[in-house]
Amino acid sequence: LLSGTKPSAKLRLMKIYHNSIRPMEQAYKYNELRQHEISDGEITSKPMVLFLGPWSVGKSSMVNYLLGLQDTPYQLYTGAEPTTSEFTVIMHGEKIRTVEGIVMAADSSRSFSPLEKFGQNFLEKLVGIEMPHKLLERVTFYESPNS
Repeated sequence: LLSGTKPSAKLRLMKIYHNSIRPMEQAYKYNELRQHEISDGEITSKPMVLFLGPWSVGKSSMVNYLLGLQDTPYQLYTGAEPTTSEFTVIMHGEKIRTVEGIVMAADSSRSFSPLEKFGQNFLEKLVGIEMPHKLLERVTFYESPNS
């Protein structure tokens, strides 16, 4: 950090975790109960908004509206019949691209590694969409399949 600047709350939280909490977790074998250590990606992850509901209630339409994607080539598919068969994570990225769930879970800089415990079948039904959008710099959207 530059001298004279204050560290962000996330960096301070990571430092507290690594210096104070993690040693206690190790001493008391907490991770044997939790299945994995908390990653920096989990500590620094953005707030998450989950869109949940039966098919055709407007989950994709709401995401399209919030991100201004209606009538663009990038809009999430919507329709009267069931349209989504996977969990979709809409997150910030430098360019628009799709990321497979397996790749997302393997990236320790993100908060998705704990999803590995749900197995290969789940990860194959998880897809990420990265796009450069101001709102996605501060929040990540999750859209569930016909829940």
